[in-house]
Order: sequence, then structure tokens, then C-alpha cells
Amino acid sequence: MSTYSKQSLVDIEKNLSQVSPGVILDGKNLSIRDILTVARSNTDISLTTDTKILNRIKECYEHMMEDMRNGVPIYGCNTGYGARASRVVNHGTSEERIELARAISESIQHIDVSTGPVFEKDVTRGAMLIRINMLMQGVSGVKLADLQLYTDMLNAGITPIVNQYGGIGASGDLAHNCRVLSAARHLPGTKVWDKDGNTKEAKDALSAASIQPLLLDPKVGLGMVNGDNFSTALATLLAFDTLEIFLLSSVVGAMMIEVLQGSNRSFHSMLSDVRPHTGQKEIAAVYRYLLDGSKLAFQEMTEHKVRPEGVKVQDAYSLRCIQQYQAGNVDRLKQIFDTITINANSVSDNPLWVAPEYTVVGESPWHWVSGGNFLAMHMAEAMDQLRKIITQVVKLNDRHLGRLVNPNENNGLPANVSGKDAISQCTFKGVQIQSGMFDVYSTILSIPVTTMFGVHEEMNQDITSHALTSGILGLENLRLARYSTAQNLLAVAQAVDLRGGPEKLSDHTRPLYEFVRGKADYTEKEKPLHNEIESLYESIKNGEIMDVVRTKVFHELQ
Repeated sequence: MSTYSKQSLVDIEKNLSQVSPGVILDGKNLSIRDILTVARSNTDISLTTDTKILNRIKECYEHMMEDMRNGVPIYGCNTGYGARASRVVNHGTSEERIELARAISESIQHIDVSTGPVFEKDVTRGAMLIRINMLMQGVSGVKLADLQLYTDMLNAGITPIVNQYGGIGASGDLAHNCRVLSAARHLPGTKVWDKDGNTKEAKDALSAASIQPLLLDPKVGLGMVNGDNFSTALATLLAFDTLEIFLLSSVVGAMMIEVLQGSNRSFHSMLSDVRPHTGQKEIAAVYRYLLDGSKLAFQEMTEHKVRPEGVKVQDAYSLRCIQQYQAGNVDRLKQIFDTITINANSVSDNPLWVAPEYTVVGESPWHWVSGGNFLAMHMAEAMDQLRKIITQVVKLNDRHLGRLVNPNENNGLPANVSGKDAISQCTFKGVQIQSGMFDVYSTILSIPVTTMFGVHEEMNQDITSHALTSGILGLENLRLARYSTAQNLLAVAQAVDLRGGPEKLSDHTRPLYEFVRGKADYTEKEKPLHNEIESLYESIKNGEIMDVVRTKVFHELQ
């Protein structure tokens, strides 16, 4: 698979926003776009027909079952879980050993404990898709029929209702995966959404779709829950949404440079040539494109122009240093997409069986191996980084808004971008105060979790990732960034009107202004602004505004 490092962020967003026509799972070729498509657009999926892959799944399952018949002590198959791994249950005849192992497999339901707020459908659908893919490599001991049942659930539009709390990213996302397994088993009290969004008992919805209960063979219970696929799904969705808010914020940033009468010379190509970070070069080109032809920003690419008396000859940091401020995040986002892609096409499970091509010198194939591929550290780190990127968006928005409302810093705009009929001249003061709340709250939400873990589960899980914790914080931080950007859109559109109107904007930023004005009128005097902010927030959340950015703002960017 090609790496994202070779593409621009604008091209990545365009590609990922398209819907895949269908997704075929083979364990190694699941793309970010595939995950987004199944999670959010309900595209049908199918399992590969490649006989090599299907035979591998069958062969591994048969070796696992033979181990169970022979009473080979194997973690989680005929033993207790976690710190109870010393409890081996392998007595009796071969048939009795199989039944005991099935009972162990069924006992995994003890981990179905997730509570609290409910994940959106897209998280659970993405997680189920990734779980199937992670098990398709045929080293986990599950049957193809088990994976087909999950596939049937997705294609029928049946989504288990999974709560957010309950996981520490150690043995994968146990509690969350176990809720999906409880639904697949038709366990009483387990709720799902049907294809129409109605809440139903899992048994009723699955029976109506002719999907029989999943009967657990040895290892299958553990195999279906012991992975970081929920973390991977949440990281995927959060990464794409962070990419979109990052790009949208960049366009708003360019508009702020326009209305604050900043200079395009801060994005001179020499700056990237003498400091050749790829992200800096890319984002500088984006700002040059966005500011080209603006009648508000100083067009000074060939030389600085003489400024009017009292106007600074150099812009403030939040205008002049945007390319340096955002450059690292350009590279970081691409790296995160690459990391997620690797993880979604990896085996996240324990124990595994060593297929012939993986044996070490002197080892016979198909002995079991115990490891920790379920530890969600890569996804935790990715989401820690995404939360940091989101917070930097919020902080840049706050600094821009702070300059915009301040008549000592906004190069001639009225205080608080107030119209002449605003008696207090405080029109956007409340918005700017709220921006300060967003700044502080977002800063708290960017604290990394990957260095804050504890010791859990009878001291067995003494290093953990808490990936979903990072992702849950990320969802709240993303909400703040969307509100922050929404109110900056409202404020910058007000400033455009105060500067003389949209004809003075760059051709590339004007479509965004026009979109805002389609949602909110010019504010002539003081009034509550929460409805306009909420309307723009919804346009960001539902993707409507990114359609404009994609098709009318960045459509000519080379």
C-alpha cells in the first residue's frame, strides 16, 4: 500500500472523502478509506475468496482444536484469563476437553462491562470491520464462519450499542469487543441499532435478519475480543476529522490574514528552501495559494511595500509564523495515517499459532505463542498526537480572534468587529471570551495518557496504553475545535464586510465567506450569536462545509 507521506494533505482529504464501492477483506489490504466507507456510508463488505487465505484460516483452526483434544495447556483456550492463567482446565477425554474449552470460551462474557456514554455507530462499525480483518490472516484459531457472521451483521446494518467506558488498551479493547460478541451471541439485555436506527434486543434484530447466534468454539471467545480494533477504528475516525478541521482552520487562518491586513511575504518560498521540512514547504504553498490575489492582504511576494504610518512592518507571530506552527502537524498527520493503516492490517490477538513461514530456526510450525500484539500503544500515541494537533488549532483560533476584536491590533477595524449601530461596540466580545474557555479546556484535553497508566488486573496488566481514554478525550477536544472554528468563521465574515465586502477577498477564500453568509447574516448590532455558531458547527460536523472547501476552495491547488 502506498504511504501517505508521498501525498499532500489536501489530496489525502479528497481521496478519503470518496466512498469505496465495496470492501473485500483479506487481512492485509484494508485502507483508511475502506474503514471510513463502511463506518459512515454502510458500504457492503465481503470476505476474500482467495483459497490460500481461506485454507490458512481452516488449517490454524484445526491445529487449535487438535491442541484442545490433546489437552495442551494454552492460554485462554483451556485456562483462566489474565492473572488466572495458572488455572488449567484440560482433564477428561478428548471430547470432554473440547467441551471444557468451549465453556472457557463462553465465560469471556464476564468482561462485557462497558458503561457510560455510547459510541456513535461509526466507531462500532469500524471496529467490527477491523476485527474481521485482523483475524483474516489465519493465525488466531477462529473459523471463517465466525468472521462471516460479523460480516453479515455489518451488511444487515445491525450495530451493537457499545458504551465508551471500560477499557485500558491492554488486552485490546476487551469490554467493547465483548459487547459486540454478546450481541452476536443473542445474549439477553444486549441492545443493537437496526438498519433504520431503531433500538432493539440483539436477539430480535439478528433473528429478523436470519442471523443465528454465534456458537463459541474454543479460543473464539477470546479471539473475538482480544484486540485493539476499537482503538484503531476510533483513531481512524478521529484522524480524518482532525485532518478536516486542520484544513478548514487553515483556510480561516488565511482569511484572518486578509482581514487583519497581513502580508503574503511571510510565505516566501525561500523560507522553506533554507529550512526544508516537507510539512513547512507544503503548508506554505497552501497559504500562498489561498492569499493569491487578495486585495486585503499585502501582496508583497517580490518585495515589502511601505506601510502607512503606525502600521507595523512585520506581522505578529500568529500571522507570520503559521507555516512554522503548522508544519510539524502536516507531517504528523501523514505519519498517523500510515501507522493506522499498518495497525488495521495487523494481527491483534493472543495467543497465536506459528504458521510455517513464521517459524524460527529449529521450530516446528503450529505451536502456539503467547505475546502482546493487543497492546494498543501505537493507537494511543496516535490519538495523543491528534489531541495535541486539535489543541493547536483551538489555540491558533483563539489568538486570531483576540487580534481581530482588539482595535489596537486589528489595523483599523472597529472594536469587537462591531457595526456602527452597536451601541456598546462589544458585538463579538462574548464570542472572544468563550474562545478563552475553549483554549483552556482544550489544553487540558491535550494532556497525554500514554505516560499516566496504572497497574491493573491482579498486577497482570502492569503496562497499559489507555488508547480509548485518549480517543474519548479526543472526541471532546474535536467538539471544541469545531465550535472554535465555527465562531471564528462568523467573526471573520463580519470583518470581511467591515473591510468592504467579499470582492476584496482572494478568489480562493471567497467561497467560504459566501457559505458562511448563507448560514448567518451580517451582525448590525448586539444580539445573541449562539444560533449562528451552532448552525456553522453543524455544517462542520456533517461535512457540508468541507464539501465547499474541497470543491470550491482547494479545487485549483496543484
